[in-house]
Amino acid sequence: MTNFHTPEFALRIRVKRVPAPGELDEFALDYFRVDQTYVVPTQLASILILAGIAELVDGHPGRAEAADFGPPRFPKRK
Repeated sequence: MTNFHTPEFALRIRVKRVPAPGELDEFALDYFRVDQTYVVPTQLASILILAGIAELVDGHPGRAEAADFGPPRFPKRK
């Protein structure tokens, strides 16, 4: 078996509504809650956005959480 290691891009989405029964049954969307934000693979995010289930929150998921505390501090050796 050959493994292909391709990078997976993710997008941050906000769920606007729960999918109707029978809508997008091929995906396990039970854990999604309205008004919650999730980071999901690009393909799933695109499907949810096109279906009107979600909206894009931010094009760069890590940007909001990044905190700069300056250069890393390492303990001094004794």
